[in-house]
Amino acid sequence: FFGRVAGAWDEMRQSLFGERFTLLSLLGLTPSHWVVADLGCGTGNASEHLAPFVSRVIAIDQSEPMLEAARKRLSSATNVEFRMGTVQDLPLEDASVDAAVSMLVLHHVESPAAALREAHRVLKPGGVFLLVDMVAHDRREFVRTMGHRHPGFDEQDLRTLLSEAGFTDEHIRRLPSEPDSRGPGLFVATAYRRSCT
Repeated sequence: FFGRVAGAWDEMRQSLFGERFTLLSLLGLTPSHWVVADLGCGTGNASEHLAPFVSRVIAIDQSEPMLEAARKRLSSATNVEFRMGTVQDLPLEDASVDAAVSMLVLHHVESPAAALREAHRVLKPGGVFLLVDMVAHDRREFVRTMGHRHPGFDEQDLRTLLSEAGFTDEHIRRLPSEPDSRGPGLFVATAYRRSCT
């Protein structure tokens, strides 16, 4: 069978199971007992993907209209809690979450250093922080028209910010661009709060 369909296999799988099932299935690597904070959740895109795989998602945003859109999007999810707050002053207890994610938020923040310190504060020892944002770019229209405070981040500057916030074992990778994307390049960074020894 596979010898006959090798050339068409990807298309067959996509027609049977959809375009994103492989990527979404990889979320199964996330421990199911985790509590995850979605920092700057916006309309709830990341929370929506995380919720089926973890114990609880705490979706935080400073914009009531964004939180309302997230509530609507996730109205059937029973393990998502919504909180109003900023990433520079998170409405979370110290060491209260196993993981925190921040997707395309940091460039909007007045003080990225303060936001990263807050992310570190709320993580349990050994907790992981996942950050997706834009690489440094010169597209000033994003600052002018979309409220960006920072035109992306240089890798070395980001490593310094993460380290100064208390994170260890930082890994930063550039994400491949989608063929039809028009925005600046993106990176994904992971960093950890040191485990208690």
